[in-house]
Amino acid sequence: MKLLLNASGVVKVLIALSVLCIVGTGFYIYNQKNSKKNTSLETVNPVLGDIIQAITATGRLQPIDQVDVGTEVSGTVSELFTDFNQQVKKGQVLLQIDPQKAKARVEQTKAAYRSAENEAQYQKRNYNRAQELFQKGSVAATDLETAEYRYKNAQSSLISARSNLEQAELDLQNCIIKSPIDGIVLNRAVEAGQTVAASLSAPTLFTLARDLTLMEVKADVDEADIGQVKAGQRVEFSVDAFPNDNFSGEIQEVRLSPNILSNVVTYTVVIKADNPEQKLLPGMTANCNIIVEEALQVLTIPVRALQFKPDENTPGYFPQSNENAASGEVKKRPQGGGKRGDGNRNRVWVLRSNGILNSQRVVLGISDGTKIQVLEGLEASTSVAIGVQSLSTEKSSQTTSPFMPQRKSGTKTRM
Repeated sequence: MKLLLNASGVVKVLIALSVLCIVGTGFYIYNQKNSKKNTSLETVNPVLGDIIQAITATGRLQPIDQVDVGTEVSGTVSELFTDFNQQVKKGQVLLQIDPQKAKARVEQTKAAYRSAENEAQYQKRNYNRAQELFQKGSVAATDLETAEYRYKNAQSSLISARSNLEQAELDLQNCIIKSPIDGIVLNRAVEAGQTVAASLSAPTLFTLARDLTLMEVKADVDEADIGQVKAGQRVEFSVDAFPNDNFSGEIQEVRLSPNILSNVVTYTVVIKADNPEQKLLPGMTANCNIIVEEALQVLTIPVRALQFKPDENTPGYFPQSNENAASGEVKKRPQGGGKRGDGNRNRVWVLRSNGILNSQRVVLGISDGTKIQVLEGLEASTSVAIGVQSLSTEKSSQTTSPFMPQRKSGTKTRM
């Protein structure tokens, strides 16, 4: 009896499992059949737009003509005549170094010069007398040679004294520091009463800029990108001080000397930029976009269109209808020989008027990473597939079993 009961239980379990399998299989088949109904094809039309290929770089702004003003004499700064941000003219006095030592040096060299001059005149008279006496036979030839030797030495001493006097007078003049250009004072490195020493090199006292309405950017470009950078290319850049403003410039020079830092190789690119409003200040960081290539108002499609690949669940996709889609191929290449995009062919999926997806061959141009130029193969009225999206309605978001009884909407239960 027990054996019969156990067998009956096993049969019930097997029947239950079979029912569950049948229900699950039917539910899966139902979902598969309705998967296309719960999705829609996302398409776009080619549009006219601008595509810009750019290389990014960072650099510093500085005046094109910048001069460091120093001093050739040592001494104490006795008086300052200008300050930061002031406009100066060429020849204007900027600073004066105490001239007392220089004046004393001038007096010393003047005295030495007068002494050397007297000595030269005296030796000249002795030499002339020795010549006259030698012609009369009153002195020996050695006496004439001695007089000539002393006279020439006196002349050399006079020349040396004159040179020392000129140098002392020049040092006195150099105690007054004048502006070499018309410009603006960017930096003042000294204060009144400070001692400056010019024994080994000329110390910098002022930094002047000729004109802040014309600036330059020295940007560092990575070695991987430097091959695309050339003089004359347009540059757009921004600065942190004015994040909403765009500034433009032009590449003046690509320097060949590499900059190597932590095994990273960069090259300096000099960019000239107009600064009529003088918003750009020396030392600002410029975030540059070097325009390598651009196409304005051309037909474009999203790059997503090239990445889209339909499958059996894609609405409008029928593999057998696309095997011989010769009508979607581009037969000819663009004319023009070296035109960019020759041979750069790809396929996109277009939605025909009959609701069927076809593969379309296109010729492409430049890309900015988001959109790409279409040279041939598409028109503005063509619907190009870029993806599949799920329907966001409440009905499609809730999965129900076809085997469960459904309540009709709008009915009421009477009591």
